[in-house]
Amino acid sequence: MKSKVLAATALLALAACTPSSAPAASHAFSAEIRRTAYGVPHIKADDFGGIGFGFGYASAQDNLCEILDRMLTVRAERARYLGPGEDDANIASDVYHQRVNQAGDSEKLLAGPASSVDTPSADARAITAGYVAGLNKFIREKGAAITDPRCKGQPWVQPIDEIDFWRHMYVGQTIDGFIAPTTSAAPPSAEHASLSRDAYINEVDLGSNAYGLGREVTKGGKGMVLGNPHYPWDGPNRFYRTHFIIPGKLNIVGVSYIGMPLIRMGHTENIAWSNTVSTAKRFGYYELTLDPADPTKYIYEGQPVAMDRTEVTVQVLRDGKLQPETRTLYSTRWGNVVSSTTYPWTATTAFALRTPRVGLRDVDQYMAVWQSKSVRELQTALGKYQSYRFNTTAADSTGEALYGDLGMIPNVPRELADACSKSDFARQQWTKERIPVLDGSRAACDWKTDADATAPGVFGPAASPHLFRTDYVTQSNDSYWLTNPAQPLEGYSPIWGDEATTRSLRTRLGLIQVADRVAGTDGLGEPKFDIGTLQKVMYGNRHYGAELVQKDLARICMTSARPNIPAACKAIAEWDGKVDLDSRGAHLFHLFAENGGLKFKVAFDPKNPVATPNTLDTSDPKVLEAFARAVDKLTEMEIPANARLGDVQRETRGEERIPIHGGAGPEGVFNVITVEDLEPKLGWTSIRHGASWIMTTEFTANGPVSQGILTYSESTDATSPHHSDQTRLYSQKGWDDLRFTDEAVEAGTESRETISE
Repeated sequence: MKSKVLAATALLALAACTPSSAPAASHAFSAEIRRTAYGVPHIKADDFGGIGFGFGYASAQDNLCEILDRMLTVRAERARYLGPGEDDANIASDVYHQRVNQAGDSEKLLAGPASSVDTPSADARAITAGYVAGLNKFIREKGAAITDPRCKGQPWVQPIDEIDFWRHMYVGQTIDGFIAPTTSAAPPSAEHASLSRDAYINEVDLGSNAYGLGREVTKGGKGMVLGNPHYPWDGPNRFYRTHFIIPGKLNIVGVSYIGMPLIRMGHTENIAWSNTVSTAKRFGYYELTLDPADPTKYIYEGQPVAMDRTEVTVQVLRDGKLQPETRTLYSTRWGNVVSSTTYPWTATTAFALRTPRVGLRDVDQYMAVWQSKSVRELQTALGKYQSYRFNTTAADSTGEALYGDLGMIPNVPRELADACSKSDFARQQWTKERIPVLDGSRAACDWKTDADATAPGVFGPAASPHLFRTDYVTQSNDSYWLTNPAQPLEGYSPIWGDEATTRSLRTRLGLIQVADRVAGTDGLGEPKFDIGTLQKVMYGNRHYGAELVQKDLARICMTSARPNIPAACKAIAEWDGKVDLDSRGAHLFHLFAENGGLKFKVAFDPKNPVATPNTLDTSDPKVLEAFARAVDKLTEMEIPANARLGDVQRETRGEERIPIHGGAGPEGVFNVITVEDLEPKLGWTSIRHGASWIMTTEFTANGPVSQGILTYSESTDATSPHHSDQTRLYSQKGWDDLRFTDEAVEAGTESRETISE
C-alpha cells in the first residue's frame, strides 16, 4: 500500500513561503523589563511584538532549559539527544511529533485565509515573532554562560524558529496518554500483540478551585475572583508570573505557561478569570470492523477501505551513536488507529481515536480574552474560537460572575451514542466512563455539528454549559451541575459530565466556605467577601473529611485491641482538624483516608447534594482496617502519629526542606497539596502537585486590587535566587502584591533593563 510520506523538499518549500517562518531577526523589537520582588517580570512595550520580545527574553533568563526541553519535543528530537527514554517514551514522542511535522499541518494553517478563525491574526503573529526573537537574543548572548545544570553545555541549547513555536501551539492540546497507543499500533500477528499503555485520560496531576463572586456577596458590591489551579510542581505544565503593559492599549497581570507568551489566567482593569480542569471528554473512539482478509482494511458503508499508512523515521541515540528507527502509523477517516490494553487491535476489530483539532487558535483566543471588558464579552470571546480545554470562572468590575465550559467538545448527544454503540464494550464505555465509542462502519455515526460551532463535529457555544450570576459561581473539578446550588445546570449530553450525582468533598467544602462567608458564620467577621477574608478562606486549611468523621473515628478506634492503636487514637482526637503546619495528626488521617477509610453511612441525596453523603459508617470493618494500616505505616517509617504536619510534609530545594501546609483534595481539603512517597523518619519530602498559582482579585471604585503567589517560585533553575523564594512565602501563608498599575510597578522595581533588536 502506498505510504503517505511528505518529501523534505516540499516541506521546506512550504515553510519558506509561510509568513511566520521568516527569521525573527528581520523584525525590529524593543521592550522594557522591570522586575519586582520575587523576580517577577513586568514587560512594557509599544506593541505586541515588543511584549513578546521582552517576555521571551525574561522567560529565557528564568526558564531557558525548560523551554528548550519543550522544543526538543516539538522538533521530534528527544530520542536524538536524550536516547530512547524509559519504555521508549522519547521514541514514541518523536514519532508522534515527526508525523505532525511531516504533514506540514501548522504551515498549512499559517498560510490560510486571513478571514478564518484558524489563521493567526497579525497581532498573534507579532507577539509570537517577538517572543522567538527575545528567546533567541538571550541564547545568542548568554547561551555559553548558562548555569542551570539541566542544559548547561548541551548541544540542544540552540535558537528556535517561529515554526517551532507554532508547532508547539498546534500539538499543545495533545493528550500524552494517546502518544504511545498511536505510535505503537500495528496489525496483529503471531509475533506482535500490539499492546501499549492504556489510552485513558486521567489528569491526576491537574485540578483546580475557582470562585467567581458577584456583587451580591462582596462587601464592595463589585466582582471578585479566587484562582487556585492545582498543577504539577515540576515539568512542562508549570506557570510563570508576568505582567504585560502596552500604554493605552493593554494592561494584564497573571500567569502564562512556561514557553508561551500568553497570560492564561489573571486580570485586567475590568475582568478577572481563572481556569479549572473540565470533566468533559474532549475525544472519542470509533470501533472499526475489519476485513477478515486484511486487518489493515475496515468496513465503511459496506465496503472495505484501506487504512492510510505513514512511514516516520526518527534518529535515536544509542551507545553514543545515532541510529534511525522507522515506524508505520495507521489512520482512518475517523482518526489515528490506536492499540492499548483497553482498545486492542485484533484480527476483527480496531479502534480509531478522534479528537477535535483546535489548530493554531490559542494565541488569538487568549488575546481576545484580554480585550474583553465584561464577563458577557468574555463569553463571546471564548465562543468565537472555542480553543479552551478548561472551565472558565470569572467576574467583572460590574459585579457579574460567569462559569463556562466553552471549548470544543465532540457533539455526541445521548441519542447518537445510544444508536451507534454497537458492542457491549462500547455501551459500557459510554455508560460508565462517558467515552463515546461509535460504530465506524456507518456515516450516520459521524459526530453532529451545531450551527454556531466553529469547527466540524463539535457542540456550539450556545449549547455549552455556562451560567451568569450576581451572587457566585464555583468550580472544583466536578461537572458543571452544581456550579451554584440555587441554579443547577442540567440536560446536557453525558460527554460533558454527570448530573445529580455525588460531588467531591472538595467541591462541597468550596460551596460551604462561600455560604459560611456570605452568612458571616465562619469566624471571619462581618458577612460577605473582601480580599482579606477571601485570602483567609483560601489559607484556612479546613479539612472537610475530618469535619465529617473525626469524632466518630477517634471514638471507635479506641475499641481496637491492638497495642499501638490507643496513642494514634489520641492523636486523631487532639488533631485540630486542619492541614496547617502546626496541625498534629493530619498525616495520620491522610494515610487513613488513602487506605479507603472514608466510608459514609448516610447516602447521597440529590435534594441535599452539599451535605451528603455524611456520617462515618462505624459498622464497616474496613474503617478500622484502614486506620490500623495507617498506624502500621507510620510505625514502619518511624514517624510519630502526633507529628506536626510541617515536620513531615516538605518540599526539598537543594539542602533546604521547606515545610508545606495543605492536603489531599479527595479528603475534602480545598488548599490541595499532593505528596510523593513517604520516606523513613522524614515523611514526605517532595510535592508532586497542588496549589500552584493562587490569585485573589477584588474590583474597587479605584480599580482592581490583587495579590497572588506562585507556590513553587518563578524559576526552574536551581541556581537562581528565585527558585525557592515564593515557596518559602507560601510556607508562611504569604501574598505578593501583583502591582497592576505602572506606579505600583515603579515603586517596587528592583531591576530594570531595556532591550532591543
